[in-house]
Amino acid sequence: MKSIDTNEVTSIAKSHPNIFVISSDDELISELKEYIEDYDYNFVGSADTKETIKSKIIELSPNLVLLDSEIENIDLVKLTRDLEKYNIPNIVIVGERFDETIDEILMITPYGYLIKDIDKEELQRAMAVAIRKHELNTQKVVEAKNRITEKNNELLIEKSDSSFLLILCVALIIIAILSRNATWLQWVLLIPTIAMLINAIASVKKPDEVTYDYEKPFVSIFIPAHNEEATIEMTVRSICNAKYHVDGEPQYEVIVINDGSTDSTGAILSNLKDDIPQLKIVTRKPPVSGKGKGFVLNDALTLSNGEIIGVFDADTKICPDFIEKIVAYVADPEIDGVQSRVKMYNKDENYLARMQHVEFASFGNTLRAKDNLGKTGFLGGNGQFVKKQFIIDCGKWDGFAVTEDLNLAVKIMLEGGKIRYCGEVAVYQEAVTEWKPFLRQRVRWAIGNFETFFVYFPKILRAKISFLKKLSIIEHVSFYSFNLLIFFGFLITLVNAIAWFLFHDVTVIRMEAPFLVGFLSVISFFPGIMLSLSRDSPGILEFIKDIVKYYVYCFHLIPLFFMTMYSMMTRKERKWVKTEHKGGKK
Repeated sequence: MKSIDTNEVTSIAKSHPNIFVISSDDELISELKEYIEDYDYNFVGSADTKETIKSKIIELSPNLVLLDSEIENIDLVKLTRDLEKYNIPNIVIVGERFDETIDEILMITPYGYLIKDIDKEELQRAMAVAIRKHELNTQKVVEAKNRITEKNNELLIEKSDSSFLLILCVALIIIAILSRNATWLQWVLLIPTIAMLINAIASVKKPDEVTYDYEKPFVSIFIPAHNEEATIEMTVRSICNAKYHVDGEPQYEVIVINDGSTDSTGAILSNLKDDIPQLKIVTRKPPVSGKGKGFVLNDALTLSNGEIIGVFDADTKICPDFIEKIVAYVADPEIDGVQSRVKMYNKDENYLARMQHVEFASFGNTLRAKDNLGKTGFLGGNGQFVKKQFIIDCGKWDGFAVTEDLNLAVKIMLEGGKIRYCGEVAVYQEAVTEWKPFLRQRVRWAIGNFETFFVYFPKILRAKISFLKKLSIIEHVSFYSFNLLIFFGFLITLVNAIAWFLFHDVTVIRMEAPFLVGFLSVISFFPGIMLSLSRDSPGILEFIKDIVKYYVYCFHLIPLFFMTMYSMMTRKERKWVKTEHKGGKK
């Protein structure tokens, strides 16, 4: 509870709250009346029977009740519960009897108690604190209800916009098939085509260098964990081996938030605590657990001591110099956040794992381009570092957001903040190796992009930031909106090419835009991927195979679009569904 200073107490006193007493002790009532009125509060009466208590409370609507625990012929527990229903705070005045009944009623009411004989100043102070606490609690409830109402309204916006987007895309595709003409598609795809080519060109330049000669700020590392018994020990030990020290002592703390785990995650963390002094453990249990990753991170934020906050997933491995190198970026006074490169430590396990490794390399290349284009990168969840004060100034993480990292990044940029990309160090995480959980993960990511796009689009347009930065944000958060059309265009191109090869001079669906428009649409996919892969210096054969495999892999974006639209139109709430980590090949 917020502490009450003298000014607040004086303010409360001037508001003349109404105080009601429940007691059959005339001497006590008289004493309380004197103390109440002496403090410039209103004594509005007393009662000592069930009937009169109820009728007077309804009539008088007091701001506070003083409840004598020694009142006779009344069920105190039931009475206290009734007062809760009326939303009236009460202070219990306890006499000589301090038994299980008193314990129970004190568990019901959070506003405290006083012992007879009552000290005047103690009573006055207790009344002011109880009323102020109740005001704050009521305010929190109102804010929570308003927040839920706001999120429900956003959910309606998302459902309507998703329906419109789905109907529009499907209608355009049907028209193209029936008319056997998709020239319009070539012109529409010119928008993402230009964006992809600009990003590819911008990524060629080496990003601005940083200096490692800086005064090391204290860093707080957050690791949300739910049923992570397979990987949590590896992650904690890897992060706690980081060489980020001042005078030989770790200049960082690691806060693991155990969010309602039902496996052995808690036991593993308890054992680790004995060996790792900088490890802190926060345990969240039902009903508060499992509500959203943003809520989990906000809990850790409240307890953190760092100037800079880093976030890692519970399947992470890093090199010992990771924190020192990445903090150098965000230690710059002009930079508010930084995202590291992400790699898959099990990339060779199967085709799906390998393609995720390529995909994240491509994402990193896009962030490198945005870094060169004005420090307009985005946060990707694992391996993000942000100044704590900027997180607070932006309203913290949105607990209702499906992708809280993207949501925070957009809020930072709308406030004029800058986010860099650090490609010289990487977090290693576990790639999903089976298609079903992979698609479930990607649907969640796509939903996060769409909800950010639908909700923040008007705010982006109104934001007091440069036009180019607005375009950069819109281009990023609308990425999934073009996926269906992009790969539908690729399908048409492939079908036409096969038809020409087999039947000669046969065009299944015409695409009659100028040659340059069609050519750019076809080749724009490849420069960014080629640059991304080249930075790991692969062999020629491996390089070519990865490009071809990744091109085929990306066609999963077509069914993903429909799965995402269905999920958005049918979901009843925003809910964080974590990716299961198996702790496979490392």
